[in-house]
Amino acid sequence: MYLRPLKLTALALTAAVGAFSNSASAQVASPSLTETYASTATEDLPVMARPRPEYDAKGIPLDGGFRLFPALTVTGTSDDNIYRTQTLTQSDFIFDIAPTLRIRSDWNRHMLELYAGLNNYEYTSHSSENLTDWNAGADGRYDITGGASVYDNGSVAQLHENRSSPNNVGFQASPNRYFQYHDEISATYQPNRLGFTAGGLYDQFNYQFTPLIGGGFQNNQDRNFSEYQAYGKAFYDFSPGYTGFVRAAYDTRQFASTLDRTGVHRSSNGYRIDAGVDLQLSHLVSGEAYVGYLKQDFTAPLKSLGGIDYAVKLDWLATPLLTVHLEGQRTLTQVILAGASVSDDKSISLSADYELLRDVIVQARGAYVDSSYPGITRHDTYPDLSVGLKYMIDRHFSADLKYDYSERSTNIGGFNFSDNLIMVGINLHD
Repeated sequence: MYLRPLKLTALALTAAVGAFSNSASAQVASPSLTETYASTATEDLPVMARPRPEYDAKGIPLDGGFRLFPALTVTGTSDDNIYRTQTLTQSDFIFDIAPTLRIRSDWNRHMLELYAGLNNYEYTSHSSENLTDWNAGADGRYDITGGASVYDNGSVAQLHENRSSPNNVGFQASPNRYFQYHDEISATYQPNRLGFTAGGLYDQFNYQFTPLIGGGFQNNQDRNFSEYQAYGKAFYDFSPGYTGFVRAAYDTRQFASTLDRTGVHRSSNGYRIDAGVDLQLSHLVSGEAYVGYLKQDFTAPLKSLGGIDYAVKLDWLATPLLTVHLEGQRTLTQVILAGASVSDDKSISLSADYELLRDVIVQARGAYVDSSYPGITRHDTYPDLSVGLKYMIDRHFSADLKYDYSERSTNIGGFNFSDNLIMVGINLHD
């Protein structure tokens, strides 16, 4: 028992590279990597998706063919720039307590999952930053016959915007907070190599009042909006491990207020048309990539935009002990900046997981986001680098150590920043 922490300390000193693949606050609705690759041979799995019976959570059996997966993550973070400012930076130490519960069916057909979790952030010196995010929801899949199934996911969450968000104003006393309501339903039919998926999703965002320095509140009701999307996908299995597809989606974003605080109407309509592949080339490369065209139309004076749409998520098993991940996408994010239609974000990241020992994973990640704002000249870039270690003690405990460096470079004076985080986390699960 006492040799394991000593081994971790030595490894941290001699091999201090790696990073968390996901933050502790990730939505618990997402399936685990092991579940995502459930039908893939072990030798074809990425490092973090491989089954490790001596370390993997088993869950608690419940009546009706369900299993309960409780978990608790406690993280301590040293942050040298909590407000993400260029000057007069403030540092603090933050505790994040994040319990989660997941109840998942263990049936041969159909699937049902209930989940809930929260993140409670406590700042040692700056209590105005204290807050609690939470989410709860359910996933379900009903398998019909002949390759047909219906899927639905619904959730509700209370979340916050990071201090690095362009929507922050310089005189707010705490982060912007909002509620998000989400539902997505889809149906898939694949009787042979040719298959089809059709679905729709709904997201509603309701923003709360933000306290201001010196008293008073910022009314954010003009930011409330609902997004509706309908999509269809046709795919064809050309051969084992290679599927081609085309996908079309139409979305509309409707704001509750006719005019926002800058005097413009922000509702918009848009579409995306993409073609891509799902692939697994032998046991070395697997994932998905697509490219296409997107268009989003706004009411004048806001500027409409169009251009290339893309996304990529590939895993390369460089060696049996090393997996390299390539991810990237283009997204359009709502902003409240005067004259700007949206934040047009183009991201790319490269990360790696290295199995240094059976119970120690070294992780590293580099990411870059390029953000432009149609209608105004502002242009931001966000480089991010992180290294860390994941130490699996047994099937009930694991530990994480991470260093993260991030910054913003912008052509707007006074809005650059850099930030250093050092995080230590303990994970309990059953």
